[in-house]
Amino acid sequence: MRRSFIYGFFAVFACTLLGCFGENANKIIDKSIAFYGMDKIEGKTIEFDFREKHFKVKKHKGNFYYESSYRDDSLGLVKDKLSNHGFAREVNGRLMPLSGKDSVKFAESLNSVVYFAFLPLKLKDEAVQAKFLRTVQIKGSDYLQVEVTFAKENGGDHYDDTFYFWFDARDKSMDYFAYSKGGDRFRAGNGLIRDKGLYLQNYVNLENKNPEKTALKDYYKLFEQDKLSTLSYIELRNLKVSD
Repeated sequence: MRRSFIYGFFAVFACTLLGCFGENANKIIDKSIAFYGMDKIEGKTIEFDFREKHFKVKKHKGNFYYESSYRDDSLGLVKDKLSNHGFAREVNGRLMPLSGKDSVKFAESLNSVVYFAFLPLKLKDEAVQAKFLRTVQIKGSDYLQVEVTFAKENGGDHYDDTFYFWFDARDKSMDYFAYSKGGDRFRAGNGLIRDKGLYLQNYVNLENKNPEKTALKDYYKLFEQDKLSTLSYIELRNLKVSD
């Protein structure tokens, strides 16, 4: 009896030291950010292409600057700019007057591309509320599942959304995630692009077309069973990092 008690005590003590009672969501996210080199981009300018647009991103001492540029057949060179100071659109170098509705729409479009491109770094935003859920298996590997919700204050257009992330238990790469805004979606990693120690990830964007309803947190099971349909490919190109 005494031996069983002592063994049980040390088992619980060892388990506590090793984190057997669950992972810390913020530590998982920090390790994932380091995996992608996103912990070293302060003050740097990051450029990449997505679909027909060229993007430029810079963060420095709490300030941010996002820019997208593309050529429109009827307008010419269009530049959308979003920063701490607000949103502006330039056409051929001239500021274009916009309605409040259009400003919000264009700003959200630009912010959305940058937001998804810079996951998991964006999971350190002030409004993020992260919680470790469980360890699951996907394609034969262990993954740490983290649920993310957002506080309404500073939550932006994602404040009413719920995300689920699956981080590789070994290297903390963010190989899969699911979200509910605009319809339930599941994204599976589809290769990395790299420049000067920064990695950005490409994805296959999938949806559930099956009539039976599945909780978003269980979409990894549908992925394993090949029950998700490809909706689109998220392919970033021509990554460039400069000081």
